[in-house]
Amino acid sequence: MKKVISLFLSCILCINVLAGCSSTGTGNGSGIRIYLTVSQADTFRTSLIAAAEKEAADIGAEFVAEDAGGVLETQVAQIKKAVQEGYDVILCNPINTDTALELEEIAGGIPIVFYNSCPDDKRLKADKYVYVGSSEADAGRYQAEYILENSQGKEEVNIVIIQGELGHSATKGRTDSLLQALKESGKTVNVVFKDTANWDQVQAKDLFNIFLSTGQPYDFVASNNDSMALGVLDAYAENNINPSDAPVLGVDATADGCASIEDGKMVFTVYQSAKGQGEYAVKAAAELAKGGSISNIEGATKDNKYVYVPFERVDSSNVSQYK
Repeated sequence: MKKVISLFLSCILCINVLAGCSSTGTGNGSGIRIYLTVSQADTFRTSLIAAAEKEAADIGAEFVAEDAGGVLETQVAQIKKAVQEGYDVILCNPINTDTALELEEIAGGIPIVFYNSCPDDKRLKADKYVYVGSSEADAGRYQAEYILENSQGKEEVNIVIIQGELGHSATKGRTDSLLQALKESGKTVNVVFKDTANWDQVQAKDLFNIFLSTGQPYDFVASNNDSMALGVLDAYAENNINPSDAPVLGVDATADGCASIEDGKMVFTVYQSAKGQGEYAVKAAAELAKGGSISNIEGATKDNKYVYVPFERVDSSNVSQYK
């Protein structure tokens, strides 16, 4: 799957190069050159990049995207390339958010719009180094609310947490807010297992099979994304576990995740708009490239460091809207 996604992204890049990175748009981005680096293409990020490319075309900006393939040295080289080739603004999905300061220094005076994985607040600077994404705390809180609403008759709840890539801001934000909301409920909440499956369905299946071998009781499984939630459900199928006995929750409302909800397997997810994040990343980039401010962009915070695209709850009652 990763090879297919990378090939798709490569095709996008080749189209851009063959077209001379030109655009027929006539919007307020005319003459602006945008360079995007993605840590490693996956389903969500590829959709985000496609939306960013469309928005750039609509406003008349030049747009090029490249995949770092999960290699930090490659991403550093890509930032250097953007500087050398005179791009006006960089869109960056950092491989490691701890490298944000290094990437900013390499970029020199070029503004950076971070996306998908958020650096520490101290690495952001108003209208210079900003972040466009969704508030990860909301995703975890929405999962907690579902768990609490569906365990009202229980004083004690046992949960399993399947985490995404360690060091990723989404992993920390979603997990921390989930645990905080559960703690504040007053219930006795036992985290009987918590480990990382790196956003991957197969890894999640194998990880959950390890957990099952311990024989510990559990009431809910909260995954940081849909792919891992589906991996847990794969383990359910292998072990003849009824999904209704211990509901599985995800995040992202991917096509496969929504199909699983329709099939009565996964019970809950949180819609994260790849389209919205791609569009707003380019809107922010266009403002910064012109020396402007993100303050007038919908979802911008008062400190002009963030643009938030809202999460939305998804379950069987409204999943048809997200297909």
